[in-house]
Amino acid sequence: MKTFAMKLSFVILDVFTSTRYSGNPVAIVIIPSQYRANLTQAQKQAIATEFNISETVFLHEQDPGAGVIPIDIFTTIAEVPFAGHPTIGSTFFLLNYLRNKHVKSLLTKAGPIPIFPSDDGKVIAAIPHDIHVHAAKLVTTISPDIKETSYPVVSIVKGMAFILASLPDLGGLEKYGTCNLKPGYPYDPAAGGLMDAGPWCVGFTGTYWYVELPRNDAGRRIFRTRMHGSREDPATGSAASALAGWLALQEEKALGKGPFEYIITQGVEMRRESVIGVCVTRNESGDGVKEIMLSGSAVKVMEGAVEV
Repeated sequence: MKTFAMKLSFVILDVFTSTRYSGNPVAIVIIPSQYRANLTQAQKQAIATEFNISETVFLHEQDPGAGVIPIDIFTTIAEVPFAGHPTIGSTFFLLNYLRNKHVKSLLTKAGPIPIFPSDDGKVIAAIPHDIHVHAAKLVTTISPDIKETSYPVVSIVKGMAFILASLPDLGGLEKYGTCNLKPGYPYDPAAGGLMDAGPWCVGFTGTYWYVELPRNDAGRRIFRTRMHGSREDPATGSAASALAGWLALQEEKALGKGPFEYIITQGVEMRRESVIGVCVTRNESGDGVKEIMLSGSAVKVMEGAVEV
């Protein structure tokens, strides 16, 4: 007996770049409404594993004129509630390739994400956040050349934490920014004690190495970064958002709400240069984060169909 096969269109975009074969690739699989109930979690995971890139998005088609588009985001091993470059890639695909003028937000497992076009041709997403700076820091000596350092551990949302590891210069970034200082996916409380107890003690832990460079002519703070989880990532919007949120909280209270703008370049050492924009607004008292806006470009590199 011949079995029924779903044939699903897909595109692959390089995100946080306008140059093909740079940035961070994301696969976007389009799920027509008639297949929505048929595609299982196991099948989505199998497709994501087959693509074998950091994340795959399943974009659920809606009726024409719908303002909200649901998406599911999968790594090669699990579904995740939110990730930065799949969000920017999906937004760019909807607004700039499909020319969808009706969609106003993406619906992720982390909640709705408002999205916007930008005047410079990029796209912007209002990132879900619940910034939490863990009480413990990672205290380590990474090299005899660098004295013992304590690095803050910051969650952008529950289940997604980053060790924010500063280095003095680009030479140090190239030499030492080559590993995850405290690997864990999912996080194992018995392995370390970095994370606060309770609901924060779950999920992914990565290391975001960074070097601050001179401000640009517009006064924005400029950074070069590398991110290591289970492997090095050429562009990590969630880590960039965690770093920017934490940096904004370190700014002088006299600066009020801000906004505070950061330009973060990642992936240079992998020859996949990515440029990530983050704009943070604090609350009225300046001791909390009210809004994180993530921005970037994307470019399509391939398209086709996957059979299930």
